Order: sequence, then structure tokens, then C-alpha cells
Amino acid sequence: MKPSLALFVLCLLNHLPIYSQVPADPSTEQEVNEQLWKPFKKAYESRDWKAFNALHTDDVLRINRWSGIRQGAAYMESNRKHFQQKTDCQKTIDFRLEHRLYSDDMGYEVGFYRIRTQKEGEETKEHYARFHVRLQKVDGQWQIAQDWDVDNINGRPITAEDFNKGTPLDLD
Repeated sequence: MKPSLALFVLCLLNHLPIYSQVPADPSTEQEVNEQLWKPFKKAYESRDWKAFNALHTDDVLRINRWSGIRQGAAYMESNRKHFQQKTDCQKTIDFRLEHRLYSDDMGYEVGFYRIRTQKEGEETKEHYARFHVRLQKVDGQWQIAQDWDVDNINGRPITAEDFNKGTPLDLD
């Protein structure tokens, strides 16, 4: 190997740790689960719009193909209206995570969710999607500052198989 190429490879190898992903601290993951994901699941499933909105920053940015781009008060008002609508459906939500990265007061998580919808006398329906959230720690509490999700990738619907590849988030 030529000396200049060997030097380049050594320099590159020396800097790899800078570019590699560092696993999330389990205590931070547990804190996020307790402060955010457990109350999120409970509020979503019980249709408690006040508790659900409290899990988001005041200027939250919400993006999806169903309702476009909404921010802050407009997003929270849409939650209030949606959660207060009468329904005969029971919904549950479950999460699987692929990536979790944090700094002292910011986090970024990527994963999948499954929504199960059950109407009395009908079969359970399942919907799968992939999400990316940016978290912000506000006054010691983890909140969602940005939330984006999609139900297909490159035109291919997200399936139970995709969902099952993630790490389960045990919130019970």
C-alpha cells in the first residue's frame, strides 16, 4: 500500500467514532418512556385531548399526508375537535423503535406505530406507519416538538412485518 493511502486510511479509522452512532443511555430512554410515551398511549387511547396536547411543545410542528402541516395552537385545536367527536370505535396504539438519540435536552426517535381499531361486532383493523419525532425537554419534561409520519415508503405500504422489525416499546 502506498504511504499516502495508508496515512489516509489511518486518519479515516481514527475519526470513525466521531461519525458512529452512540447508543442511547438506558436511563434517558426510560425517562422518555415514563414522561412521554406512557402518557401518550394512555391519552390517545382514552381520547383525552388535554393530556395529549400537554405532551407537545407550544410550537409543535405536525406533518403527515392526511392533514398536511399544522403547528402549535392549530394542531392542538384539531386534536381537541378530533378527540371530542363521538365514536363507536375503540383504538389502541403500540410503538416499535429503530433509533433513539439524545442530548441533554433534545432527542430524536424513529420507529413504527400500529393503530388497532375495533368496532363492536366487526373484525379488528390495523394501520401501520413510520414516524420521526424530535423531542424537547421543557421544564424537566420530555415533549414532542416535531412529529412526522407516513404510511408508505417509496410507494410501498408499511406492514406488520416492518413494524415487527423494531424494538418493542413496553408501556404497560
